[in-house]
Amino acid sequence: MTEPSTEPRGDTTARTRPPSTPTPSTTSTGMSGWVRFAGVVMVVVGVFGVIEGLFALLTPTYYLTGNGVVVAVGLGTWAWVHLVVGAVVALTGAGLLSGDQPWARAVGMVIVGLSILVQLVWLPAAPLWSILVIALDVTILVALAGATSGDRQRA
Repeated sequence: MTEPSTEPRGDTTARTRPPSTPTPSTTSTGMSGWVRFAGVVMVVVGVFGVIEGLFALLTPTYYLTGNGVVVAVGLGTWAWVHLVVGAVVALTGAGLLSGDQPWARAVGMVIVGLSILVQLVWLPAAPLWSILVIALDVTILVALAGATSGDRQRA
């Protein structure tokens, strides 16, 4: 013989589970993973540029070439260029991370392109460092361009 159950058979509301909370999607916030990645890498590259500029200002004999200049300007000028470009790259990356502002994508692509040009000119003074930063800059450009074109296709 079976024992009677203490649970009421007709009432199923006590046994139902609350619906699980949905995981936030990237479309609800408007920020894709690539844009977030680009923002983080931009902050890192920008900080690298600031460090590179400070290092060039504080240890000027380290980067000197044969005649004491890098390309056509002195080392002090290049140090300030790295400081300014690095700070703008880092701030633009922070702008991307603060809510995926459309202006930050466009400005980011322009500033990262400028950073690539600065690193190309800086290549004779610090070849390995410049190649590393150029590779990171190209990765940022691909991430921002891909995110931008993906948003146009969704709209």
